[in-house]
This record gives sequence, structure tokens and C-alpha cells, in this order.
Amino acid sequence: MNKSKSALSVTSENQFDDELSLLDLVAFMQRNFYALLGGALLGAVLGVVIAFVLPAQWEASALVRVGQLGNVGNVGNVGSPIEPPLQLVDRIKNKSFQNDVLTRLGLKNGDDDVKAKLFRDTLKVKLEKSELISLTLKGTSSNEVKQQMNAVIIELKSIHAKMSAPSISRWQQELASTELELKRASEETERLAKSLNESNSLNERVFSQAALVSNLLIARESELRSLRERKRMLEEQLSPERTFATSELGRVEVSEKPVFPKKPLFGLAGLFLGLLSALLWCAMKSMIVRKSVTI
Repeated sequence: MNKSKSALSVTSENQFDDELSLLDLVAFMQRNFYALLGGALLGAVLGVVIAFVLPAQWEASALVRVGQLGNVGNVGNVGSPIEPPLQLVDRIKNKSFQNDVLTRLGLKNGDDDVKAKLFRDTLKVKLEKSELISLTLKGTSSNEVKQQMNAVIIELKSIHAKMSAPSISRWQQELASTELELKRASEETERLAKSLNESNSLNERVFSQAALVSNLLIARESELRSLRERKRMLEEQLSPERTFATSELGRVEVSEKPVFPKKPLFGLAGLFLGLLSALLWCAMKSMIVRKSVTI
């Protein structure tokens, strides 16, 4: 019986403490209402002011298709990328590549340069599921960031053009050589066919010569078929559907309005920080008052 009475009294005391704590909190909020409100409003105003002071930034975005070198005869594989997409992503992130772009733009590439730092910090690259390369970049004006994004794409095109040039040049030389051989073989085939026709109209004494010419004609026709097939494969390999340069899809898009700083977010963050600061200040003030009263 005594145990149940003591448990009941403990429960009542806990409920009383909870109610007292809630009442203290409400009383604290009422006493410091204007201080808390002033801190929140001051923080919001400071946040908006900071948003106006910070330099505005626009964002440019682009999609890049990696160039390809054609394959022939591989079912389901019409070509190989000039550079593996994952390797290209790492290249764009590399400081050396970024410095080359800055040099192309005529800008300084030092670590302490403001524009160079903004360029490096905001240049983002992402490999999409379609293996397209997504690029985003921020700058202090819409024209500036568009110019910088175009410079990034031009630098990529230049690198890939140098990488693919030897293969494309070799295929073009092979195609020219094959066309020349095909022309010579066609002329030789026509000459042999004409000679064979003339032999058929003569007497049997030239029969052995006609047989030799016939064998040569068969060999030349086989060579012609082989050369035509080789020419077809080279032309298909060099066709725009199989071999093409790195290029952007569509155009470089630039945001119509600045993407940073966002004034509502800065105002909201300032309001929260101001309220928190005022709350801490009021709490410390109350603790100091209590200690002085106790002493």
C-alpha cells in the first residue's frame, strides 16, 4: 500500500515538473518576445543585404556527344568513342585541362585569381546514362559564362580532333589507294576482255593464248570484286553515321536570371540565424539574472 502511494506521488511530481517547464518556456517566450522578433527580423534583413552585396552568378549548361571512329563488320558496334567517356570526365576535372581553357580565354590561371577560382570551383561534369557528357558552369555575367562554356567545348573538340586525325587520315589514304587500284584493275579487265573477244574470232592456233587470257580475266574480275568490297568498307567506315567529331548537342543554354545568390533563401537563413542568436542571448541574460538574484 505504501509502495503504491509513493509511486503515485512520484508520477504527480513528474507531471508537475513537465507542466512547470512548459509554463517556464511560455513565460520566457512572452518576456523576450520583442527581443526574439527583433533578432529574427534583423537576421532576415542582414541575409537579404548580403544577397544584394554578393556578386550575381549565371549558369551555363551544355550536352556534349563524344566523337566516334567507325567500325565495319562488328554486329551491334558501329564505332568506338574517340576517348572513353569516363576518361573524358576525368580529363575535364583535371587542372591542366582547365588551365588550357583559361589560357584560350586569355585569362590568368593562378590559384589566387578570382575568375580562375570561380571557373574551377563551378565547372561540373556528369556522365549521363546515354553516355552524353553534361557540363555546367557559373560566371559573373551571362555573356561571360557562355563564352567560357564555348571555350571548354572548343578545347574538347581540338583535343579529340588531334586524337582521331591519324586514323581518319590513314583510312582516307587507303580509300584513295583502293580507288586507284580499282581504276587500274578495271582498265586491265576491259583490255583482257577485248583481247579474248578478238581471240575467239581467230583460228584454233591461238587457242592456248585465249585460254591464258581467260584465266587472267577471271583473276582480274576476282580482284575487282575484292577491291570494290574494300572500297565499300572504307566508305562506310568514313561515313558520318560511323565516324564523326565531338560536338555539342543543341546550343549552350544560359539561365535568364542569376542562380546565385537566391535572396529568399538568404533571407530565410538570416531569419533563422537571427532568431537562434536572439534566443541564446536571452537565455544567457536570464541565467545571469538568476545567478545575481541567488547571490
